[in-house]
Amino acid sequence: MLAAEFFAGMGLMRAGLQHCGIETVFANDIDSNKAALYRENWGNSELVVRDIRSLSGDDIPTVNLATASFPCVDLSLAGNRAGLHGSTRSSVIFDFCRILKEMRYRAPSTILIENVPGFLTANRGKDFEKVNGYLQRLDYQVAYGCVNASAFLPQSRNRVFILGSREAMPVLIEPPSPRDDLCLATVAKKDDGEWWPPSRLGAFLSSLSPAQADRVKTYQRCDRIRYFGAYRRTRDGRAVWEVRADEKAGALRTTRGGSARQAILRAGQGKLSVRWMNVGEYARLQGADEFRFNSVSVQQALFALGDAVCVPVIEWIGCNWLKRILL
Repeated sequence: MLAAEFFAGMGLMRAGLQHCGIETVFANDIDSNKAALYRENWGNSELVVRDIRSLSGDDIPTVNLATASFPCVDLSLAGNRAGLHGSTRSSVIFDFCRILKEMRYRAPSTILIENVPGFLTANRGKDFEKVNGYLQRLDYQVAYGCVNASAFLPQSRNRVFILGSREAMPVLIEPPSPRDDLCLATVAKKDDGEWWPPSRLGAFLSSLSPAQADRVKTYQRCDRIRYFGAYRRTRDGRAVWEVRADEKAGALRTTRGGSARQAILRAGQGKLSVRWMNVGEYARLQGADEFRFNSVSVQQALFALGDAVCVPVIEWIGCNWLKRILL
């Protein structure tokens, strides 16, 4: 079974599909830093670094599956929620549909589209309806469901996956539930990173709301050491820190200017430490433990990981949803 991967990023969709026997023979992305990571880990033979708007159906090889993990900036709660016509970024999903149309009889029998759950409700649901209608006119029968990475790794990352088939109506089995036994301590390494000095730790603590400060004090009094995800929010026009109520990371995001980069809070036995989450931890939270990151800067690696799919999620979808209709 062969796949074409659009909005390929650093290739985590490919990694998940490979684990269930689906071979990627074409990959496309426009971002040069992500392309550098893709080449470092996968080589250069399948990758085409071009704007999808410049591609046509004739540029794509004959495959069984096409995937599209398109930009979510206009659809997510962290973005502007402007919908598919809010900018030229999320609207490129229509170019994916155009390419399928241009492939005509060579169009893949199966497609997989990934994005944030906000794709279903943006613009009062009209954006999803428009894409769904386009796919149906191309003879795809469509089903969709959400899968959270917290069923596989200690990261709360819920994503919607839209499955289209020209063969039969996809029947989606229920995805696994989030697991409480997956904790950030298994991802964070005690000697992996520099803990903040007292002055920076003090600034962190002073930004907490009273409720957040009480939560952190409770963690600090615990009789064992635990690890928690921490992230910055804008409240009443100022940046404040918030700490999760469980031992997981929040959904990793692209780190533009560092504002979305997550930190790790280590607390217990009367002690308290905070530091930035590092590339290795981002990679482990995305199931990309074996990937190399020598071709880009730390910031570029964090950006690529925050903008990627979670490998075990894709592997589960490949084995439980895709292969049921691809075989």
